[in-house]
Amino acid sequence: MAKANRQRGGEGELKDGVVNQGFEIDLQDVNMAYQEEPASSEKTSGKRFGLQKIRTGNPLNATENYINAHSKTFKHIGLGILGAGFVAFFIAACVMNFERSIGLVVLTCLAVASKAYDLLKKYKGDSFQRCLAPTVSLFQKNLRWIKWVFIASAVVLLIVWLALDTSQRPEQLISFAGICVFVLLSYIFSANRPAVSWRPVLWGLGMQFCIGLFVIRSEPGLIAFQWLGDQVQIFLNYTKAGSSFVFGELISDIFAFQALPIVVFFSSVVSVLYYLGLMQWLIVKISWVMQLTLGTTATETLSVAGNIFIGQTEAPLLIRPYLKDMTESEIHAVMTGGFATIAGSVMGAFISFGVSAADFLLPPKSPKVRRGHCDRNVLEAASNGASASIGLVANIVVNLISFLAILEFINAILRWLGGMVGYPYVSFQVRSEIISTYALCGFANISSMGMVMGGLASICPAKKQVIAALVVRALFAGTCASFINACVAGVLFVPPLDCLSIFRTSVFNGTEGNIQTCCSDLYASTVNNGNITFIGSWTAVTNATQYFTQCCGIYEAQICK
Repeated sequence: MAKANRQRGGEGELKDGVVNQGFEIDLQDVNMAYQEEPASSEKTSGKRFGLQKIRTGNPLNATENYINAHSKTFKHIGLGILGAGFVAFFIAACVMNFERSIGLVVLTCLAVASKAYDLLKKYKGDSFQRCLAPTVSLFQKNLRWIKWVFIASAVVLLIVWLALDTSQRPEQLISFAGICVFVLLSYIFSANRPAVSWRPVLWGLGMQFCIGLFVIRSEPGLIAFQWLGDQVQIFLNYTKAGSSFVFGELISDIFAFQALPIVVFFSSVVSVLYYLGLMQWLIVKISWVMQLTLGTTATETLSVAGNIFIGQTEAPLLIRPYLKDMTESEIHAVMTGGFATIAGSVMGAFISFGVSAADFLLPPKSPKVRRGHCDRNVLEAASNGASASIGLVANIVVNLISFLAILEFINAILRWLGGMVGYPYVSFQVRSEIISTYALCGFANISSMGMVMGGLASICPAKKQVIAALVVRALFAGTCASFINACVAGVLFVPPLDCLSIFRTSVFNGTEGNIQTCCSDLYASTVNNGNITFIGSWTAVTNATQYFTQCCGIYEAQICK
């Protein structure tokens, strides 16, 4: 039954056979062998005999068949070995240096919690739903008065907090007034005021306020986000390995060679995360929380959540199949989300300038994302991600050249006009450092308006007229959102004490709260090893020893002994 593989001038031409060292076993012959065996009781032995021929003719096929037949077993064995190895590594790392292993502990806890949630949802989800059904039903029946009680309680708590917190810093009320003004202006200029839903507005401001309170006012939140920002900055600094190899010493002086490679690197990393499915999972989880609280639709929520990690032109690709069926309100929300946020790759470019990453880190079934091209492996995903960033990098370069040149031209005109009246220093760059902090909260600018129009119109040509009609309103909405972010930060931000000025102008007594705070800071910067020395900002203070002695006279501390 086995037939020799006839080769014509080199390699033979195969059809349905399997090659083994120039010998082919035709599957048709094997089927004929099965048919020629006796029926009933001898049928099984005939199949075994036929399979034995295949095993004898090609042992690689037999091995492959065995592995395929027991693939689950081998998978479980492999996962068990990897799991045991990770547990051993985790224990060893924590025992040797726990402080150095905090990042590993945090990531492990997040992974375990996520997997536990998925397993509970898969195997016990129905049980939990049945158990919670009476509570949910009771809550929905009384939702109307519960909602008003919650709103009234939140308003009362906000008023009390503002009264107590702003009593020492009245300038914070200016930022609170800014929030009210921007929300009021947005409502006044709304295209359909009766249709405005206040749920996403109030929930959005409330969540932003709570997150800001946790990050800015609480010590654990400040430490956690500062640590997270440092890790992001360390990760993006790995770009220097590639850019220094390509550009050499030019990366230390030239913006294009220093910041733009970070965009390429981050784009490549995001593409790999998409290939592994991690980015989709994270975006879906964030959009689920937003949809649950804000009450927005699945499509617009998914796109806005994607803006956290990818650009304003790439995020709508997540909902590409559904754009043609979306309402004008949903399309407006998608564009506004793009204007009000910055992509992770652009944040990486800002970090290269020394901007702290911590300053920015401040559903029903979700639609499945359809992709026109599927990467075959991680390397191809990384390569395609890097290639996809070429357009973004080019856009950044040309816009910087254009707008910086225009800005310098306008500044020259202002200096010329100001010089005529004896004030030649007028320009648009006064307090630019402060204003840029607010500007970096969003991507609302005229060049981005063109990018959004071109990107969305190419994805969904049928909505081109709608996009063109809404893009200007979305630009202003994104700008308002960025300034509201700044106002929330202004309400919550507490400027650090100028302890040197306080020590110079205040009388040392135990009842002054600022004196006590500054003395505690001075104690923390003091080293007493027989001689009193100071570290940190107190090193350059001439009278630090005198202030230390005065503090020890009114507050007891171990460092004073």
